[in-house]
Amino acid sequence: MEKISADTILKWAQEQVESKNMPSREVWLDIAFRLNLLKIDEAALLNKMRQAVAQKKYDILKGQDKKNVAAATLEVECTDEYRFMCDQETKIEVIEEFVRISKKNGDTNY
Repeated sequence: MEKISADTILKWAQEQVESKNMPSREVWLDIAFRLNLLKIDEAALLNKMRQAVAQKKYDILKGQDKKNVAAATLEVECTDEYRFMCDQETKIEVIEEFVRISKKNGDTNY
């Protein structure tokens, strides 16, 4: 049995929208409930990513003779780790917006 994750739910929801197959409000609310719970795991992953990026920045600064925060920040922002962290932040924002819209839709139609 495949473990349900925020990625699998978001992929399914995107496929439904792209195929113009709109599930019922109950299904959207169920998805929002699940995503809201799974957001905990996504937030934990984001926190680990932020820590790794901060450590990398610290290591760069530590290796500089003259401390240049802007240069260290730029160097970190050029890494894949930073890009993945930004993607994770965007995913969490999408989850939060999905939950908000689903709740609003549920309130106005019941």
